[in-house]
Amino acid sequence: MSTVLKRFSLVGVAVALLATGCGTGPAKAGSAAIVGDQAINLETVQERTVKVLKKEPAAQQMQGQGKLDQVSRLVLADEINHKIAERAGQLENITVDETKVYDAIAEKGGAEAASKQSEQDETTIHRHQRDVLVMGELARRNLSTLQIVIDFFQVQDPKVAKEKAAEVAADPSKMARFVQEAPRTTGGQQASATGQKVRVTENPSLVHTMLWGVKPGTVVAFPADEQQSSWMVALVKERNKVSPTPGEEDLIERIDPQLLAAFGLRIAQFLTADQKIEVNPRYGVWDPTNAQVVGSAGERAGYVGVSTTENKS
Repeated sequence: MSTVLKRFSLVGVAVALLATGCGTGPAKAGSAAIVGDQAINLETVQERTVKVLKKEPAAQQMQGQGKLDQVSRLVLADEINHKIAERAGQLENITVDETKVYDAIAEKGGAEAASKQSEQDETTIHRHQRDVLVMGELARRNLSTLQIVIDFFQVQDPKVAKEKAAEVAADPSKMARFVQEAPRTTGGQQASATGQKVRVTENPSLVHTMLWGVKPGTVVAFPADEQQSSWMVALVKERNKVSPTPGEEDLIERIDPQLLAAFGLRIAQFLTADQKIEVNPRYGVWDPTNAQVVGSAGERAGYVGVSTTENKS
């Protein structure tokens, strides 16, 4: 979760002025969002947003610019991601050593210092750190043993990627043609394949992507690189447990903690995939691609859709 993977700088967040219409609750009155059968209260999000405004000068500046919605969305996303982490931890019977939670915060100078320049505050930072440890443990349990099998192709235009992903979700038989028609890379290689076996240890650049967070039968589209110069569209066909190759256990200890948490988030999303996430329209919609709340469906950072074949099974 971006609120777990990295502390954000409010100054660096690109925002858009969005209407804040009243909106009705997604399922229950007074709810900012519903995650599975759990409600996130409007009051909780409002109170936390006020705290962010009091402690972050950049947030105050955003409020003055009429961009308060973005701050509220970050707070709500943190609440949603906490529910995901909490549920995934329960399903996997993960017990967090509270000493490690407090030690990690102490290393950052205490709760107040650890929560600076983020949507966290002194009352939520320990919960946040606990979630980080859960994500890390989920990652460690899967990093060297998870393998997925995909059909995929790459395109440069994000609009085309999302449109074709939606077509594949509606009619999976189209994937074969899109794979054949995919443009070649600048090196002349075909940027597509069917039945491709993928593991994080062999494809580290994909560690943070939705490939690892969805069930077989799901179609995803997302930027294939940080520059977003290429987009990948993939149909996840299988999800298997394999034996680790020699030396991969050492890799787990060397991997960047933020990347480990990023992968752990995807595992948590997979484990909780049956939990529907419904956001109050006043805040926008949930974007599973980057685990954030965005203003509208058109602002989602990628595409996630279950194929019609999977829906019928």
